[in-house]
Amino acid sequence: MNFEKGQDISYTTLSGRSYRAIVLERKLDFKKGLIKKSAMKEMTFHYLIEVFRNDLREQILCSEEQIKLLEEKVSIKKAA
Repeated sequence: MNFEKGQDISYTTLSGRSYRAIVLERKLDFKKGLIKKSAMKEMTFHYLIEVFRNDLREQILCSEEQIKLLEEKVSIKKAA
């Protein structure tokens, strides 16, 4: 699944805990010089995301397997 910039996602850590996050950049967009090319070759990442944990924000690089789309639950009123 391809995620877009600004999309709300759920990030799962290696320990299995999930946190709310937002996609800041995609790997495809890193060609603009945001990350050194030598670092790109060594790392296997797909997205730069901002994770919200315990009232703190942290920006991390992660693979696509570590994130999933947050589903918005919408309640529907039944007609009487």
